[in-house]
Amino acid sequence: MLMKQLEAIEEKRLKAVESFKKERNKGLMFLIPAILVIILGFLFNQFVVVAIGFVLVIVGFIFIGKGSSYISAYNKTVKNELVTTLLKDTYEDVYYDQNSGIALNQILKTETVKRPDRSHFEDYFRASYKGIHFETSDLDLKERVQHRDSKGHTYYTYETYFKGRWIIYRFDRHFKEGLKIIESRFGFNKHGYEKMDTESLEFNKKFTIYTTTKEYGFYQITSTMIEKLLKLEKMHRGQIVYCFMDNELHIGINDRKDYLEVSYKTPVTEESLQPVLDDIELIAAIVNEFRLDGPKFKEQD
Repeated sequence: MLMKQLEAIEEKRLKAVESFKKERNKGLMFLIPAILVIILGFLFNQFVVVAIGFVLVIVGFIFIGKGSSYISAYNKTVKNELVTTLLKDTYEDVYYDQNSGIALNQILKTETVKRPDRSHFEDYFRASYKGIHFETSDLDLKERVQHRDSKGHTYYTYETYFKGRWIIYRFDRHFKEGLKIIESRFGFNKHGYEKMDTESLEFNKKFTIYTTTKEYGFYQITSTMIEKLLKLEKMHRGQIVYCFMDNELHIGINDRKDYLEVSYKTPVTEESLQPVLDDIELIAAIVNEFRLDGPKFKEQD
């Protein structure tokens, strides 16, 4: 079943690429002479010729834009059809929306990242695995940064400080305590939390740990979890943040990566889709490795 779907999508990809190249080449046929016409028009002060050149430029970009629309339509097809199928192969109760994301207030309530001045979310999906409900999406958080040029003029840019993936797992059991495990380069609101260390020097060097009580901290951070957190950290460049609060575990991965991406330049095969499958299976792997479906996270009688 999957192989037939891959073959059908590959056929769509080839048609989209062919249409894109055809329209792009038409556009270049107008753009290249248009540039020459504009240059000659300026050299000989023939502004009517310059105007004709700009008209040719517009026509050229119209063709290129038309070609790009074929690629956009293909990308939408891949996300809506293929990614949804792959998700349903692994999870239950799947809902996917490539243009949506986790609600910003859900992330900000952890007080592990600051409120952005601009934000972008995509590739949202929610599902369940082994009875654990979760939601996740890509995110790009930006802050407004002030600059001053050599003449003393002030200008602003919006610069990314967190880009990657955010995952929220929800359990049956509600905990009264809280725990935040942050890679040392992160800053966050420490109100109501106290710092603690584990018996692992490597872990303490990589992460800063804050908990509402040390008893709760040691209850959650077992030697097995230390091993798994270090393993997950090594799998991703950038920084990772963990936050246990109430009945939720938040994991933020700030690795500057776009997840669930399928390039129109690459043939659609099982091999080429492996990075996408890895992105999808990461969430299940965390449940399995951290034993999030175990009795610790079940409602206590």
